[in-house]
Amino acid sequence: MQKKPTYEELEQRVKESEKEAIRRKKAEEALRKNEKRLKALLAELAAKNEELDSIVYRVSHDLKSPIVTIDGFVGALREDFGDVLSEDGEKYLRYISDAARKIELLIKDLLDLSRIDRLTQKKREFPFARLVKDALEALQLQIKARGIVVNIQEDLPVIYGEKRRLARVLDNLLINAIKYIGKENPSPRIDVGVEEQDGQKVFFVRDNGIGIEKKDFDKIFQVFQRLSSAKKQVGEGTGIGLTIVKRIIEHHHGGKIWLVSEPGKGSTFYFTLKKRGLEHGL
Repeated sequence: MQKKPTYEELEQRVKESEKEAIRRKKAEEALRKNEKRLKALLAELAAKNEELDSIVYRVSHDLKSPIVTIDGFVGALREDFGDVLSEDGEKYLRYISDAARKIELLIKDLLDLSRIDRLTQKKREFPFARLVKDALEALQLQIKARGIVVNIQEDLPVIYGEKRRLARVLDNLLINAIKYIGKENPSPRIDVGVEEQDGQKVFFVRDNGIGIEKKDFDKIFQVFQRLSSAKKQVGEGTGIGLTIVKRIIEHHHGGKIWLVSEPGKGSTFYFTLKKRGLEHGL
């Protein structure tokens, strides 16, 4: 037979229960205070991010005007004084034009980055194949110049999302594939398609280019990051394109993006999109 607790034992248990209740109450109060602080910090961070995006937008937009002016004067110099320009003079004008184009590209990418969260677009269904075709048409000159063979998978599905933003995703991934295809590649190839992984449609852009080291997988999606190991084989870039891709896929379409790559064996960029029903909580 189990022994009944004594009065002293019962009294001790009551005291311990009271102490535990007090500890829990203090912990709950501390948690509520921390939640308030966290919400305040998040709100402050969101405001600062919005302010920073606004500054980037205004500065980038204002820089467009002087770049146009520089290009205009370079053109005027060539037109009016081309006959008397020395070889060095023409070389210097070419340097100015190249620098202006690089700044113009950076401004364009900065504006696009600042607009990602600023502009909202209506999501709808549309064929992924149409998106691929439009992107390839826009890049046809670069593809032909590099002699790249592009393979597009048949029977690509209909997808749901913001068409203009997803067009930018595909455009940037294809530009990245072209850029990293390698200057000495004897048979450059890019594949675009979709496959099933764990019951989910996973889209991909694959190239057989120079590849990327595993230690750089996360770095390549960060803003202004360009791989030093590839600078000799790759043209100039801003280091913003894949940052834009990641933000569009993850922040605006609830998906994921990752890559599989190995130096000398090409790269495959995979991404997913949240299904329409899941987005509406169905």
